[in-house]
Amino acid sequence: MSAYPAAVTSFGSTHPRTWRQTATVPTPKVLLCDLDGTLIDSMPTLADLATDVMCDVYGTPRVLARELYVATCGLPFIRQLESIFPGDRRNREASDRFEGQKPERCDQIRMSTEVERALCHLRSRGIAVVVSSNNGVRNVATFARNAGFTFDLVLGFGNGLAKGKPHIDCAAVEFGVARSEMLFVGDSLHDGEVAESECVPFVGLAGTFSYERFALRFPHLPVIRRFGELPELLFGGWAEEAADVASSSRAVVGHG
Repeated sequence: MSAYPAAVTSFGSTHPRTWRQTATVPTPKVLLCDLDGTLIDSMPTLADLATDVMCDVYGTPRVLARELYVATCGLPFIRQLESIFPGDRRNREASDRFEGQKPERCDQIRMSTEVERALCHLRSRGIAVVVSSNNGVRNVATFARNAGFTFDLVLGFGNGLAKGKPHIDCAAVEFGVARSEMLFVGDSLHDGEVAESECVPFVGLAGTFSYERFALRFPHLPVIRRFGELPELLFGGWAEEAADVASSSRAVVGHG
């Protein structure tokens, strides 16, 4: 196994809401949302599963396995394994085991009321809402179908698509917008790096990685501690108005 810098992280924060006020966030026409750890609180479940797989397949100690998974999160799991165990012939077996068990563990995880209210408010402002995830296409489509919110576009990993340039290009064509008219929100450093490389504005969501880790890596970008803070970051006070739009249409159209 190759050496890889481990990330010690906690899934949650007790710090009060805050973001760096010097950061400017333009109001987007299209919002790209990561799924796991951003729209739904699935990262602890996925980290447990990844830990089990790496312990069973590679004999990796549990603490180290979890740290390695979190340190590389944001990538498809097979690419995480290739980064952690480069050239190991067991990678495909481990990935298949992980992906095979993921639906059973994660399919019942739903968006919180706070997240749904925030999305409804953003939609009421005319912003198209897109899922951009490196979870598999089928898993992402299942999430969207059961979400109780109408996403404008649902993109997962597979069929030539992946988080980053392929998803961003797809959204640019679908909605006829420039990269500067999008906003990407995600919970991993990889998400921020993807946005940075594609010149897409980014907001970090602390939790999987601490607020401080985001601030260190992206000192000029805003970081929020809960997804529900996003409308306030963009528009100011919103809580009362958001309650009025929380009953928007429940039909889901997924593009996968």
